[in-house]
Amino acid sequence: MDDLRALTENIISKAKAEADSILEKARREAEEIIAAAKEKAREQAAKIAAEYQRKAEAEERRIKIEAEMEGGKLLLESKQRLISRVFDEALLALKGLPAEKRIRFLAGHLATAGMQGGGEVIGVGTPNEWTAIISAANEMIARSGKAVQLTLSKEKPDFEGGFILKGPNYTVNCTYRAILEELRETLVPEIAEYLIKEG
Repeated sequence: MDDLRALTENIISKAKAEADSILEKARREAEEIIAAAKEKAREQAAKIAAEYQRKAEAEERRIKIEAEMEGGKLLLESKQRLISRVFDEALLALKGLPAEKRIRFLAGHLATAGMQGGGEVIGVGTPNEWTAIISAANEMIARSGKAVQLTLSKEKPDFEGGFILKGPNYTVNCTYRAILEELRETLVPEIAEYLIKEG
């Protein structure tokens, strides 16, 4: 019986040792698996953090570009309003010219326009004022050697200032607005360049 007991204890001891060995191996494998999982989780977390950082930086760039574009747009709109205001003030200045300067200004424009062949003038102002303007323009035309005449039309103007000349085969619009629009084409780039330097 002692032999049986010894054999049984030996088997139990070997089984325990084998079980301990299996448990130890399983524990080591579990630790390795846990360590590998932790490392993989750290790598994933780093990748996710890097991806969110990249997305955040891209979003920041996008917002900055949009803000710069919006700021540029607002600045451009302000400059356009300022340019329009300059021309509105120029229109008011033309309308407010003293009589002598207005007559000289309009006579010069009328003489230039009338050189093509004379015609009838529709003008804003009193008949006496336009008689003086037309007379001065006719004198300028005569001094240039042209044999054309300008006359005052009985037609009522439907514009704010300046004149319209209706010649034999042409019409010249020298209303204040038309004069300023013609100037606008050449002056806006200069004004805009000045505003860009200042802004």
